[in-house]
Amino acid sequence: MTISNIGAARDDLDAALREGGPVVVDIVSVDETDLTFIQLIESARRKAAGTGRDFRLRHPAGGAVLEVLRRGGFLDDDETSERAKFWLQGTAQ
Repeated sequence: MTISNIGAARDDLDAALREGGPVVVDIVSVDETDLTFIQLIESARRKAAGTGRDFRLRHPAGGAVLEVLRRGGFLDDDETSERAKFWLQGTAQ
């Protein structure tokens, strides 16, 4: 997921958030990404939290996603933050 193809992911997330029930995002097959994808997921996570919706990843972030999270400063030294808990799901990275 990069800026060149983020539109479809945004549309899918918007549709899922308009429906009812939990939203589970599977990022395991994301092998190329940039900050636009991370920002999209973060925005959707916050929107869901603001409405009391369950929004989670099917698997902890790894590979390209984890690298962009680190480079972008989304994972700070505090792995107990809500953001770190969401992305890492309690796994040591």
